[in-house]
Amino acid sequence: MNSLPGDLFARRLRQERERLGISQAELARRIAEILGTNVDPSAVTRIEQQIRAVRLDEAVAAAKALDVPLALLVADDHEAESEGQLQQYLADLALAQREWEKSRLEVLRITRAIQALGGSAELQARIDPRLMDSIDARVPLEDETEEPGPTSPSA
Repeated sequence: MNSLPGDLFARRLRQERERLGISQAELARRIAEILGTNVDPSAVTRIEQQIRAVRLDEAVAAAKALDVPLALLVADDHEAESEGQLQQYLADLALAQREWEKSRLEVLRITRAIQALGGSAELQARIDPRLMDSIDARVPLEDETEEPGPTSPSA
């Protein structure tokens, strides 16, 4: 049985909202921010329950608020749905990789600072030897001139 676009939109709106772990009130707030108007949280509830039809401007704003293509919310096509999910996962992965790289560089900066202070016998006594071994295993020696490039989290 072919579902009407409004039925698909209601179902997919709920799925995407729940996937992101946001409440109907939060989605209403985000939609209102995009539209520049008030959106009552009960409007999202009624749209999801198919009691109220969604307006086009609300549908576009909802897709933007959920950071998904509008087509994903209305397509009666598993391939389109999968493509939308794939695109979202790729975007999430790119963001996670950027965050991981920033964290990796911060770890490198801190470990170099610790190593620079490591000459002090008092400091050596205060640092857990297992921590120093772990730092030494991750950070290149000072005489290695090549700056480390991006590595994978499993490296």
